[in-house]
Amino acid sequence: MPKKQFSEFSALLRAQRKLLLEEVRAKIAASDDSLGFVNQSKITDDDGLADAAAEMEVAMVIRESQELQEVEAALARIADASYGSCFDCGEEIGQARLKAYPAARRCLPCQEKYERTQGQLFKSGL
Repeated sequence: MPKKQFSEFSALLRAQRKLLLEEVRAKIAASDDSLGFVNQSKITDDDGLADAAAEMEVAMVIRESQELQEVEAALARIADASYGSCFDCGEEIGQARLKAYPAARRCLPCQEKYERTQGQLFKSGL
């Protein structure tokens, strides 16, 4: 991949990292006010709904943290010049895929295979 494209994707990833950091920090800062069963039940007067709302907030923070780790890993791949190569087959990841999802680790065929495998593992209970 040409260096110019590395810098383009690096800029996209850095912007995404900044946004994710802001979102995670804001949610954590607000956690004293809104996360947790006790605080949610004060708002809703429904313990089941309060518990679900608290779990959803925590799940969102976890998901954003995982996405942040994926962005950091992609930036590390840019730094070591392995960015744009599929983790599984070693072939180049398509530009369209990288533009749609700059943190992609796999080319589209390998990603589809990975997701099918993960789905089969999930169905089998592993």
